[in-house]
Amino acid sequence: MSFKGAIEAKCPSGCEPFTAEIWSFIRGDAQPELRLLVLFRECNLLLCPDCNKPFFPDAPYIYFDPTAELLAFVLPESYREKEEYWRSKMAADFAVIQDKLGAVMPAATEPEVFFGLDEIAELLQAEDDRADERDVMEFIAKDLGLSLYRVSPFYARRHGVPGSLPFMGEADRNGVLTGLEKILVVNDRLTAYVRYHKYLSAAYTAALPPAALVAVA
Repeated sequence: MSFKGAIEAKCPSGCEPFTAEIWSFIRGDAQPELRLLVLFRECNLLLCPDCNKPFFPDAPYIYFDPTAELLAFVLPESYREKEEYWRSKMAADFAVIQDKLGAVMPAATEPEVFFGLDEIAELLQAEDDRADERDVMEFIAKDLGLSLYRVSPFYARRHGVPGSLPFMGEADRNGVLTGLEKILVVNDRLTAYVRYHKYLSAAYTAALPPAALVAVA
């Protein structure tokens, strides 16, 4: 569930401050329309009632998506001057959030800090781009009768690993290699899968990356 909080908003043009409601906690998985606001750099955009100019308040918010194993503290660009302080504070606040969210938060989730509008938007766009390629792979895998191994989204994001791996037989290195080879025969333009196939082929003792902890529909 997402929720708002009231703040005293100050227009950068120097108009009279006014009370406004802004999003303070966003569940991106539960409310995709709010995820789009973040992606399109429009989250918490306000309109000054005096001069009618749009602006973003100098206020942070939290973006949470358990299916992506993503907990993001999104801070105003002005906070970057004290980046070390804010990163330390967010790490401390994470313990409180863990306690409140309880079982909803996957164990693999670690807090990530973003400044301004662009960083979090770029991450979400990159996630969408990876998801597009994954969807193509999964369509082919279904057609070929292959099984799917869901990788931890947090791990996949950090290490550049595809979020879903095809396999035949056992969900191990050999099974995934076989699955990848069958996929790439059909479509060798799936760049993330080409890279992972090369890595897995060369890493003879490689274990599979950790599995996702939350089921993805």
